[in-house]
Amino acid sequence: MPTRSRKLAIWRALPPYLGGKRRLVGHIFREIDRVVPRRLWGKLTLLDGFLGGGAVSLYAKAQGFAVIATDIAERSVIVGQALIQNSRVTLTHEDILRVAAPSDGPPGRVEQNHAPNTFTAAQARVLDRTLVVAGETRDVAKAALLRLLAIRVMLLAHPMSQVRGGNMGKVAKGEFDSITQSCLPNYVDGLRLTRVDRLWQLAQQINAGVFHGEARVMKTDILGVLPDIPGHVFYMDPPYPSTSSYEREYKVIDEILEGESLPVSPFSRKDGAALLDRVFEKATHIPVWVLSLGNATVSIEELEAKMRIHGREVRSTSIQYAHKASLAAKESRERNREFILVAWDPEAALMQSLSPGMRQRQGEEVH
Repeated sequence: MPTRSRKLAIWRALPPYLGGKRRLVGHIFREIDRVVPRRLWGKLTLLDGFLGGGAVSLYAKAQGFAVIATDIAERSVIVGQALIQNSRVTLTHEDILRVAAPSDGPPGRVEQNHAPNTFTAAQARVLDRTLVVAGETRDVAKAALLRLLAIRVMLLAHPMSQVRGGNMGKVAKGEFDSITQSCLPNYVDGLRLTRVDRLWQLAQQINAGVFHGEARVMKTDILGVLPDIPGHVFYMDPPYPSTSSYEREYKVIDEILEGESLPVSPFSRKDGAALLDRVFEKATHIPVWVLSLGNATVSIEELEAKMRIHGREVRSTSIQYAHKASLAAKESRERNREFILVAWDPEAALMQSLSPGMRQRQGEEVH
């Protein structure tokens, strides 16, 4: 298991991600510990059904869980293959020299379709070269690491990791006076992303997230495979109802990685929380459920009731939390809440194996 300093370093490996949970993993796993003691985690499997930015799966792996992670988006699967499923392969300086090497060939797909509006021509060439090298790489982990490097470059090229068209053309022409001053330093730093030293710095950050553990990552819709996936703890972090969708936020990245944009997830709709009923119905074989959800359209009491229908005992907590802290207004930050619920089947073999004292404590703390 990584040391404390290594645990802090692993977060630098992950891309900044809308709705990412790196600021909440301490709360999430503290709640799991209250139901399933930490000393047992090394013998258990955690299923992460909505991998997203990968923070929960990476932390679970660091804590000794075997991890199974699923997501339908290639951008998330790449993170999983590069860091969660991978235990030994890292990027080398030679890899960086390959992706930074000048190319005399015709413009690639990124340069043709996204320069200079979204990326400068130089940034686009590095992205094209990185993706080509990844495509030529037979090792799944190494190819995923290279694609993760490309994702990091895409996000870092824009202020607040919002990959948008518009200002980059002004940046390429040096028309800095017409760019918002608060965004200007990010754009200027983004021009350095094509340099070998900067790319190698990013590669070393990514490498810090590679460590030994047992994990498997699948690109699939969790609803279709859930009844057939074994596990002891099922972590759910679905897209939040009535919030900015991942598919809109990462439209450009999806077009580059998938060849097309993705349809908006039904979980992102105003009534998206209703889909949780289907998730719970398919997950009754997993003893412990853990759910993270925002408070935009559903109350914590409603979520508890949905879980209790399936014979679960529930403990829940509400945390003041801004999901996009860098953009949220003060009023929004004060109003927004993150719900964390842990629900368990008291009759499951895992729960029955706990000491009587532990089961009594659960009963005393249950909401």
